[in-house]
Amino acid sequence: MDGIKQTMPEEIYQELTNKKVVHEIDDIITIGNDQNNPTLRLDFAYQDGQLVQFVNKEYGFLDTLPTRMTSEQQAKETAKTFAKVFLNQDVKLQKTTALSGYDTDQYITFKDENHHTYLVALNINVLLKYNENS
Repeated sequence: MDGIKQTMPEEIYQELTNKKVVHEIDDIITIGNDQNNPTLRLDFAYQDGQLVQFVNKEYGFLDTLPTRMTSEQQAKETAKTFAKVFLNQDVKLQKTTALSGYDTDQYITFKDENHHTYLVALNINVLLKYNENS
């Protein structure tokens, strides 16, 4: 939860603090705001104790966040903060080809020097996906 507090908007942190439901199956940790019908869900997949994938499921809660249009540089800082907090890495990022289904001006995709990808929603400045290059 501390990592979520450091990397996500306050509204996400508060929603999960107030209504947190956690499931852990094998190396996947899911944190949501409801047992059966979550509108907010964060999935963390690990392999050998290392985060290999993060997905902020777009179930509706994100639509309630206030618009916080952000620049490419601010979005890059959001992704860098995520890497520092969850991966314990300082990364250099560059803009890359958009992830499939996210090829609009509302999203930006970065890759780091290891070709891991980070997807940020520009309208709310939230990291939606992280994928380790496999």
